[in-house]
Amino acid sequence: MNFYQSKIWKKISKDIFKKDLFEIEIFWKKYWWITKEHKKFWISLNWKQILWIEIPLNYNDELILNDLKKIKSSFTSFWNVFFQLGFINELEQDFYKNRLVLEKNFLKKYWLFKSLRENMPLATVIVDIDKNDDEIFKQFSKSAKRNINKSIKQNIYFCIANEKDINNFYKIWENTAKTKWFNIYDYWTYLKLVYFLRYTNNWNLYLVKKWDTIVSWTIEINMWEDSYYLYWATNRNFTKLWGHYFLKYEMFKYLKKLWIKRVDLLWVSPNWYNNHHLKWVTQFKHSLWWKHIEYYGNYDLSLSFLYKFLRILHFKKWI
Repeated sequence: MNFYQSKIWKKISKDIFKKDLFEIEIFWKKYWWITKEHKKFWISLNWKQILWIEIPLNYNDELILNDLKKIKSSFTSFWNVFFQLGFINELEQDFYKNRLVLEKNFLKKYWLFKSLRENMPLATVIVDIDKNDDEIFKQFSKSAKRNINKSIKQNIYFCIANEKDINNFYKIWENTAKTKWFNIYDYWTYLKLVYFLRYTNNWNLYLVKKWDTIVSWTIEINMWEDSYYLYWATNRNFTKLWGHYFLKYEMFKYLKKLWIKRVDLLWVSPNWYNNHHLKWVTQFKHSLWWKHIEYYGNYDLSLSFLYKFLRILHFKKWI
């Protein structure tokens, strides 16, 4: 399932996040894309983005190049700096070597540059939960099992968020974002997202609590037999309770009752990239047992001579 091109994510992007969406036909499919804008004084520069594109297996170099030329002819201008394309075709084994070859070929054949910023995950982890509870537990790593057993002794419990929890959770999330220097939605956007997903019955906010205090939380979106792991965190006052390991185990068991068979944990680092910013997140997700998948990744199609200056300056903040 192509989550970031799905109807539910399209509706969230348009109605909740208020993004302008446009459609384009490429590689025999219609994809939706967005324009992002950067303003500085009187100048307004744009870049375009399509996430989760798949190149068909029977597409040859000529067909790929023709489609990219169509994009370039349609969007090239001084104000449109580049078009970012996020590909979900999977790399084969020996990921590092194959990625280097891919980046070299994409540049040589199609003039696609490796993106300055990772706006789509380079890799993901898929957890198979179509098993009985004991089998799910057995597939965890030794450290994950040990931490789950530790957390069970701490009198914590698993539950689904109620109205009070939804408000309390945002305060914890906001505090985590401030201490770890990442951005989250404003409170009203968060509430719109929560109630939209509740209305469509596509989500849950899963919690682990000690007494009535939130220890750990996860937001999931469900689509057919798949669940997508969007956001998660642990209350910094309870890090020694190992609540997030316990939460995942209980959540997997709960999702099974909804006939979910797979959980896509999204956003992990490539397994060869030791200094990747998701290194510690990846270690946690791998401990749940996994099928590690690496995507082709993010590439930029230059639309203006200004793009060269962005690359020279390594101006990641702009995108």
